[in-house]
Amino acid sequence: MTRILACADFHLGMKFAGYPSVQQQLSEARFSTLKRLVGTANQKRCDLFLVAGDLFDRVSVSARDVKRAAELLNAFQGRLVAVLPGNHDFYSGSPSTLWARFREAAGDRILLLEHPKIYDLNHYDLKIRLYAGPCDSKHSQENAVSWMKDLAEQGKNGTAESGTLRIGVAHGSIEGISPDAQGVYFPMRREELEGAPVNFWVVGHTHRQHPFENTEIAGAANGNPPVLIPGTPEPDGFDCRHGGTAWTGIVSDEGRLRFESLGTGTYRFVIDQQNVERVEDLRRLETRLKDTKSSVTLMRLKLSGRLESEQLAELRQVLARIEKNLLYLRLDDGALVERISEQNVEAEFTEGSFPYRLLKDLIAEEDFEALQTAYSLLQEQKL
Repeated sequence: MTRILACADFHLGMKFAGYPSVQQQLSEARFSTLKRLVGTANQKRCDLFLVAGDLFDRVSVSARDVKRAAELLNAFQGRLVAVLPGNHDFYSGSPSTLWARFREAAGDRILLLEHPKIYDLNHYDLKIRLYAGPCDSKHSQENAVSWMKDLAEQGKNGTAESGTLRIGVAHGSIEGISPDAQGVYFPMRREELEGAPVNFWVVGHTHRQHPFENTEIAGAANGNPPVLIPGTPEPDGFDCRHGGTAWTGIVSDEGRLRFESLGTGTYRFVIDQQNVERVEDLRRLETRLKDTKSSVTLMRLKLSGRLESEQLAELRQVLARIEKNLLYLRLDDGALVERISEQNVEAEFTEGSFPYRLLKDLIAEEDFEALQTAYSLLQEQKL
């Protein structure tokens, strides 16, 4: 029986410049998550800790971050840590400061999958072969797994050598799964992956896990090899709606594969939309947001609606309390406007005047959109 923890896309060293008030917390969380995952792998007695690209956020990451990452991975108690260069931390084929520093700090049970080839792990007492597709640049219209095409027919026949497990590990977009409209992130087609001589794939780059549920499957000998995407283990922005994921897997001696999804992250990025028309809406909004894990929640709150001036003042008080409880709040209230009431019209315009009669008629007709437009235009003429 072989136990595996598969992960990807840590992006250690990410700066989070767009979140200056919580920049340090978000950057630090990525290292904390790696430490927890190594601890989880040790607890589950995993044999292989596999990183399918983008361990680091860029090739120019600081020496301190490289050393720290290697030290965290050195704490893995299993047989081997295998790290594939992704498109953010690519291996260009020439001496690289990033990977040279990483090798210097890494222990003898950390293997860098720097070349597109088969890595036989017998030396680490693992009956596993890794079919590696590392990235050699930030962008490419060519994927890193096409070299396996010539092996496909050979790999389709029979089982692996003496029961050796064959794992494809790559980094890049997958047609139909990953967003890559321009086709510049080492794009892979499903038929390429399915035709490879491996038992299953672990593919990094896409930050959302795939498939979306735990799965028990047979190896490639009984069909096309399944494709597992770990997803990013720590959310990195408002386009990341999940709480961080990875895969843990068990391969039986009979070749049966069982994978379980791991929840891994610390922080959550949440987008919330709320139409506010009454004071009761404000109170429900505050109550609902109190139910979130506020201390680890970053929220983008989009507000729309119409409120009277007194209600707008109350809204600001509610928002101040919400912001105090959340880790971070980004407010978009461009669609929230002051409700134009008869009192507003009577206070600002002469009775019987054209603006007075126009606005009064629109209020009576409850044509609030036209009312808001007319009121705004009349305000501009006053200036």
